[in-house]
Amino acid sequence: MFVSPVSTKLIPAVRLNSGHALFTPALAGIGFYLIVAAVWMPGLAPRLYDDARYVELGMLAFVMFQLCRPAIADALTGAWLSMSVSFRFLVSVLLVGGAVAAVVSRAVNLGLLEIALTAQLIILLGVVACAVREGRVQAETALSVCVFAGAALCGLKFWVIYLLYAFEGKAFPWVAPFLEFANVRFFSQYQAYALFLAVIPMFIANISRGWRLFFFVIAANFWALHWMVGTRAAWLGLFVAVALVAGFLRKGKLTWLRWHAAAILAGAVIYLVFSHFVHVLPDAAPIPGVNSIVERGPESIEVRVALAQAALHFVQEHPLLGVGPGQFGLQPYSMNAAHPHNVPLQLLAEYGLIAGTAGIWLGALLVIFAIRTLRKPASGATDAIGASLVAALLMGMTDALFSGNLIMPQSQILFCVLAGWIGGRSLPAEIAVDAEAGAFRMHRFAIVSTGLLAVAITTILALEYLPLARDLPIWLPRWNPHFWQYGRFYNW
Repeated sequence: MFVSPVSTKLIPAVRLNSGHALFTPALAGIGFYLIVAAVWMPGLAPRLYDDARYVELGMLAFVMFQLCRPAIADALTGAWLSMSVSFRFLVSVLLVGGAVAAVVSRAVNLGLLEIALTAQLIILLGVVACAVREGRVQAETALSVCVFAGAALCGLKFWVIYLLYAFEGKAFPWVAPFLEFANVRFFSQYQAYALFLAVIPMFIANISRGWRLFFFVIAANFWALHWMVGTRAAWLGLFVAVALVAGFLRKGKLTWLRWHAAAILAGAVIYLVFSHFVHVLPDAAPIPGVNSIVERGPESIEVRVALAQAALHFVQEHPLLGVGPGQFGLQPYSMNAAHPHNVPLQLLAEYGLIAGTAGIWLGALLVIFAIRTLRKPASGATDAIGASLVAALLMGMTDALFSGNLIMPQSQILFCVLAGWIGGRSLPAEIAVDAEAGAFRMHRFAIVSTGLLAVAITTILALEYLPLARDLPIWLPRWNPHFWQYGRFYNW
C-alpha cells in the first residue's frame, strides 16, 4: 500500500535515523490520551460529548507542535517521501478536495473544522509510523501498555460506579452515559478498535507468569463489558477479523487465536456470572447483553437503509463537492442521526465523488496492505502482536460500515494509531533522502504548515463554539451529534 521502493532513490542519499528517543514526547502525549480518553472528562465544555472532542483536539495540537522540531519534521518528511506516489496522490486529493468542499459549503465553519481535523489525524498516523520505525520495541510496548491501561481504567470505573448504584439501591443507567458522554452504542464503537489491542500485553516477551495473568484478567473483564453492551456491528467486526486473520496468517495461527479466544470466553463467563448476580439485586436494571441485539428487531436496519438512501440522494444532488465535510446532519431528512452510519457513504455525500472516492480508496489500500503483512515470510517467533493489530483494524473498520464510528473522537485516534502502527512496522529501517534538496524542503514545509494551520483552525473555531454551547438552553433537544453536540443545528 504505502512504501515505494523507487521514491527513496529519487533524492541523493543522506540517512535519516535519529533514534526512538526523538519521538518520546509525542508518544507520551498519545499514550496519555489512550489511557484517559474513555474515562476522563476535564469539564472544559458544558456538554460531555463536546468535552471529549476538546480532549482529542488538545492531544492533536500537542502532537502537531512537535513538528516544529526539525528532526521530527525531517523524519516525517522522509517517511512521506518513502510512500508510494499513489498514496501521496490520494491523500492530497482527499485534503485539497475536502478543503474546497468546505469553503464552498453552506456551513463553512463546520466544514473547516472537519477537514482540519482530518489533516491532523493523517499527520498523527505519520508520527506514529515514524515512532514505530525509529524504535519498534519501545514504541510498541508504550502503545500497547497505554491502550491496556485505558481498558483497565474503563473497567474499573464501570465496576465502581455500578457497585455504588447497587449499594444505593438505584437502577444502573445502561442506556445513559456510563462513559459520561454518550450511550453504550458509542462505547461499542470505541471497543471495536480496542478489544484486540487490550490482549497485546500478554504477547510482550519476557514477562512473568504473574503479570501475564494480570493482563489476562483485565482483558477478560474488558471483553465482559462487550458481552454486556456490544452491538451487532461490533460482533460482526469480530467475526470478520478472526476469519481474515486466521485465514491469511502464515504462521502461529493457534498461538494467536488461543489467547484471544481465551479472553473472549472468559469475558463471557464473567458476563454470565454477573447477569445472574444482577437479577437477584432489588430494582436492578437488566443487562442489555446479547438479548438487546436480538430484541431490537429490524427498526435500526430500516433506519440505516433510509440513511443510506438519503446519502445517495445527496451524492446525486451534489456530486462534485458534496454537501460539505461534517454537514450531512444539516441536510433535510427525517431520521434522528447526524451521519449515515457508513463511512464510505459519508465520505461520498460530504466530500463529493472525487475527494470521497480518494478517501474510500485509501481505506481499501490500508486493508489490503494490513492483510498482506500477515502473509510475509515469518522468521523466528510468531508475530502475534502484528496479527492482533490487523485484527483490531479489521474489526473497527467493519464496525465503521454499519455504525460510522469514525465520527467519534476515541475511534478516530485509535484508527490512526493502528494504521500508523501497522505502517511503521513496514517502513525501511533507514530512509535515504537529502534534507537539503529542494523537493525535500518543499514537502517538509507543506507538512509542517498543514499541521500548524489545521491546529490554528480547530483552536480558533473550538474557542468560538465554546460560549455558544454554554448559552444553549437546557431544553434544546439533544439529537445525535456529529463534530459537536449541537454542531448540526448551527452555522456559527
